[in-house]
Amino acid sequence: MTTQKLDGTIDPVSRRPVGASERIREISWTDLPLGCPMPDRSLWDVHPRVYLPIHFSGRERCPYCSTLYVLRDPQPGDAVPAFANAQIEQCYQRALARNMRHASTPLPVTPIAPSGRLS
Repeated sequence: MTTQKLDGTIDPVSRRPVGASERIREISWTDLPLGCPMPDRSLWDVHPRVYLPIHFSGRERCPYCSTLYVLRDPQPGDAVPAFANAQIEQCYQRALARNMRHASTPLPVTPIAPSGRLS
């Protein structure tokens, strides 16, 4: 999980500029279900725990602290996490299949005629 403080970039969800004080956290499927605040937050900086359904959209913003959470796509070689929630597991399987389909799609090839001209 990585935390970034970005200034001058555009928030992919709201399409507005991101200020220097805003946080964007990238999380993996092993961090699900996602509850904010995360366990590594300081005690003085916490708000009531809310669970965010990031497995549907891939991006969720906390309504209390405005932290934007971005779910990293599963990669074909990653270890498969054990989920206690069947709904999250189904979303993971769909994301993995979508990622593998994109990875296995060959690039379009333009055939070249023997004379060196495009056919």
